[in-house]
Amino acid sequence: MVPATADPTAREEIEDLRENDREVLEFLSRDPGSLVGFQGIRRRLRIHPEKLSRALQRLARDELVDRTDLGYRVTPKALSILSPTAIESDSPGVPVLQTYLPAGTDLRGLVASLKGAWMGPLRWYGLSESEGEIRASWLTEDGEIQLDVRLRVGQLSITALVDAPDRLDEAARLAHQLFQHLSRGAFARVSG
Repeated sequence: MVPATADPTAREEIEDLRENDREVLEFLSRDPGSLVGFQGIRRRLRIHPEKLSRALQRLARDELVDRTDLGYRVTPKALSILSPTAIESDSPGVPVLQTYLPAGTDLRGLVASLKGAWMGPLRWYGLSESEGEIRASWLTEDGEIQLDVRLRVGQLSITALVDAPDRLDEAARLAHQLFQHLSRGAFARVSG
């Protein structure tokens, strides 16, 4: 997990991490640009809330994780001392739907109105923003279905990541319910 070329102090810091700390750090490092909410981390990793809270506090104290109003993310310091093999991207998922968004849709306003929202069995998971794209994610309570909503100018797509193939139909149904909710918000936020 720690490259041989890492600073010796950094190597000791990573090697001294507790199991939950290491698990949280590795999880957040899979998508370094994402902000993942506390409950999203808890659901995905299935860690008791008290243990997770303590792990996040230790990681923040050691400047390995940043806490924001939108969630937690791994710091550049942590990324600089993690080995490349510890940073594995999750599978891309299964595309469920893709649609055109009307010109002038306020993407940031749409996301701002939805962040933290629960929709049926879906719980807010996190937010990621990269050049030209905003990704908002929701998880089922059991953490076995994740829906990623990707918003770009003129485009909305929903991708499902499922732990078991037999949950794909449920993921598709939930994605369409999420889309209904999103589309009401999108059409309300068309400017001019």
